[in-house]
Amino acid sequence: MSFDLEWFWAFLVAFVRASGLALVAPVFGSRLVPAPLRVGLSAVIALALAPLIQPYTGTPPTNWVPLIARLAGEAILGLLMGYGVSLIVGAAVMAGEVLDAMMGFNLMQVLNPVSTFPTTLLAQFHYMVAMTLFALVDGHHWLLLALARSFEAGNELGSLSAWSDASLGMAVRLGGEVLMLCLQIAAPAAGVLLVVDSAMAAVSRAVPQIPVWLIGMPAKIAVGMVALGASLPGLLGISIRMTDLSVRYLEQLLRVLGL
Repeated sequence: MSFDLEWFWAFLVAFVRASGLALVAPVFGSRLVPAPLRVGLSAVIALALAPLIQPYTGTPPTNWVPLIARLAGEAILGLLMGYGVSLIVGAAVMAGEVLDAMMGFNLMQVLNPVSTFPTTLLAQFHYMVAMTLFALVDGHHWLLLALARSFEAGNELGSLSAWSDASLGMAVRLGGEVLMLCLQIAAPAAGVLLVVDSAMAAVSRAVPQIPVWLIGMPAKIAVGMVALGASLPGLLGISIRMTDLSVRYLEQLLRVLGL
């Protein structure tokens, strides 16, 4: 039995790109997923893709420098695919941070088991809900499909000029869409809290002797939690738009690759 060098090269390329994606992508890149499981998942994906992408990967470079440069490019591309989608899902964290600041929870930092940095209560809650809904609407399936399609670009990962021309526009559009998602998630509860703040300010202005900010804070938290609970059903539609935005981002990235 002879060793198929081209098949092994296709497996290695797919493994490195899938590892970069699994490192930061939603669902796959969670700290709750052990590192050996992520490595095993990348290996399984690479085994499945290797026979299919072998015509696109070609023969491996004969020198070490092009070999290392190619594998580094594959890792960067996988990171770009996963991190962009992770930023989109992170809009839920931004919305939670806004609500935490309005309800007075922003000083209460808790350890986030998903990421490496501490977050506030509602930020962590919104992120968990967004991750769950992202998986329920098959967002991770679209991510794996984009990973498989990205190999159709073959050895040409896009010229430097194409990347420089397209990256700024992609970043601006992605940032605007993420901010819009953050506003859509936080708007219902934030609107109610803004009305409560206005009412408290009016009472404080009319009767300065009443410590309205001290008395009204528990009521503000209660009203905010009720408004948050009432807005939860709308998160399903927002999660679908979040998945659509992720698909559009991945399509733009594939276009930059020449697909």
